[in-house]
Amino acid sequence: MKKGSNFFRLNSVGAAVLAAVAGLSMANAPEAQANGFMEDSSLTGGLYLWDRNRDRRSGPEDGADYETNLAHTTINANLDFTSGYANDIIGLDFGVFFAGDLRNDGLTGHEMSFFPGGTPWGGTDWGSKDEAGVSVYKAAVKVKGGPAWAKAGYFQPSGPGVMGVNWSFMPGTYLGGEAGFSINGFDFAAAVATEYKAPWFKDTYEFRMNDGTTKVDYLYSIGGRYTFDFGTSVELAYGESDDYLRNGHLKLKHDMAVRQKDSLYMTYQLYMMSDINSHNNANENFDGTAYQHYIGARYNTGPYTVRAEGLYTKAPQSETYHQGQFAYRLTSAYGGSNGAYEPWWDARSDWNHNEEKAVFIGVWRDLADLGAAGWSTGVSYAYGWGGESIEAPTDELKENAWNLDIAYTVQDGSFKGTTAKLHYTKYENESDQPSWGAYKNAFQDEQDLKFMIIMPFSL
Repeated sequence: MKKGSNFFRLNSVGAAVLAAVAGLSMANAPEAQANGFMEDSSLTGGLYLWDRNRDRRSGPEDGADYETNLAHTTINANLDFTSGYANDIIGLDFGVFFAGDLRNDGLTGHEMSFFPGGTPWGGTDWGSKDEAGVSVYKAAVKVKGGPAWAKAGYFQPSGPGVMGVNWSFMPGTYLGGEAGFSINGFDFAAAVATEYKAPWFKDTYEFRMNDGTTKVDYLYSIGGRYTFDFGTSVELAYGESDDYLRNGHLKLKHDMAVRQKDSLYMTYQLYMMSDINSHNNANENFDGTAYQHYIGARYNTGPYTVRAEGLYTKAPQSETYHQGQFAYRLTSAYGGSNGAYEPWWDARSDWNHNEEKAVFIGVWRDLADLGAAGWSTGVSYAYGWGGESIEAPTDELKENAWNLDIAYTVQDGSFKGTTAKLHYTKYENESDQPSWGAYKNAFQDEQDLKFMIIMPFSL
């Protein structure tokens, strides 16, 4: 996975993973298997198809034409091996996936296969189409003892903390390790990483600052979560990238039964970011502390699910090189890392510009009681207003999106569990700014149609 390597060439941490596995096999393979390494293991995977057709207006003026942005059909496949624990102590997790386009009539860089070369810091051949290929997304030794656990290698963070991953059908991958423990309702974890790869790159790469050249040696994260017996959980987490950014969050969640058959989930979350040092150049992200408030509720009653959520973002800016928008991660560049961030409306925009307020409401219905077992449908709407930019002081970002969902899951037979989903978004940007202009994370009007088939299997 290291840039410039072949498929099996791993750096020292990855080599340690393979050495540990070899040691398990060579030392006493039958005994290891008898003690759970193979008996408690699983081999799962999936076949995936993603078809997307997204058109974007060529400019902010009324009557500007829609032009093809993304138009591709992509297949993915993965195998995921999760071992048990030899002698109830040590095991291995390993995952690999394939991605490739069946067609691509749009732009390069659609995230479901591999960008043609490069890293987030440059080198991508934008004149070429996305590439087919294979990548390892997980290769980690894991150990446990009593309430404690640890893993090292290529991994995805799983304990409380500020580090998260990007997703296509497969997750992004850190190089490093994580350790933690769980006891009496309290979960703690600490993680450190020296490299990362988004799932649309084949190989891991180092962390860098906004300028694309200044190296960041490592990221680290610590977090704790306590879950009360009555359904409430409280999570606090903090992390830093070396000499660059600090992140922290508070997550409050509560699940409760309503009238025995119904359920209500409520959450309040506060995400915060700031620069560790004042760089006074493109590597400085904010003029002070940036933060985002998120509040959400989900109510399930009979065949219906209703969601209502809201966001308020503060990303203070006084210079044109400041972000002006809030992306919760320890490196700012797209695909350079990701954070443990939960708001997700699948409504195109991130709704995250400075001073922007945004609301989301949606309702979904399972159609089984109408004689259509496996079918569901839903509609949702998002609206954002008040976004500010120092590059357009007299303008205001207003945006909205309608979403339609239709899904079917096979109920029995050889393909039981296979799901087909259709998601359509009609997005409108009401500002007079061009895509990626004064509002650095905003684009002009879009029509976006996504169709996917997910076929899981186990061996």
